[in-house]
Amino acid sequence: MTVAGSTLLKIGSRSISFESTTLFRILLSYMTSPVLLAGFVVYALAAFLWVYCLSQFELSYVTFVTSAQYILLILVSIQIFKEQISPMQWAGSLFIMIGVIFWMKG
Repeated sequence: MTVAGSTLLKIGSRSISFESTTLFRILLSYMTSPVLLAGFVVYALAAFLWVYCLSQFELSYVTFVTSAQYILLILVSIQIFKEQISPMQWAGSLFIMIGVIFWMKG
């Protein structure tokens, strides 16, 4: 869910001007952007889901499992935002996933 929330916030942030404007106008832009509001709602739902998961599983387990979101974020970054991911970034992601697998097997 946080991947969806981040994606919506990224898309919504494109419609907001942060240059030469007042804080009030920025906040008003936040409140009137449907995509930004959807992103905030998805993040809020993710927070409730996080609390539920914490009540059911060990913190260390939940935290490591959610590390898989890094890979999903990279895929979204490539597919939706056409971002370039360097070989070093791919290597770092691979190490994260190997660590998650080791953690879950251990």
